Amino acid sequence: MHEIDQAVLAEIEEMRGRLRLHMSTPRRWEGQLRRNLTARAIAGSNTIEGYAASVSDVEDIMVGETPIEASDTVAVEIEGYRQAMTYIQRLAEAGDDFAYSKGLLNALLFMMQGHHLVKRPGWWRTGPVYVTSAEDPT
Repeated sequence: MHEIDQAVLAEIEEMRGRLRLHMSTPRRWEGQLRRNLTARAIAGSNTIEGYAASVSDVEDIMVGETPIEASDTVAVEIEGYRQAMTYIQRLAEAGDDFAYSKGLLNALLFMMQGHHLVKRPGWWRTGPVYVTSAEDPT
């Protein structure tokens, strides 16, 4: 890519960032700070799982808009995570009517992974799970 092309792309990105708040449609969450903090939390958590998206794209996904850079695969993963976390926030208001159960955990897993039917979403894993990093895959 030529230097001129990179400069134009950088200028477009800058304009996009400045205009985002002025061009947005009404959103479900009130308040830019809450929306941004929620998007940052979702982006961070999903990046750990290998589904990276910018905070701006996560904000778009949260309100049902098409993200600019994130792939459809990443958008589906983020939407599932958002749905499960929103449900957990609602459960926090349940008071004495709430109870932890295997069914609750399976339901949350299904909300996040229901689009991966091959992985048996909503069921406990039957084998071992390993947590590694790209720097130390052992």
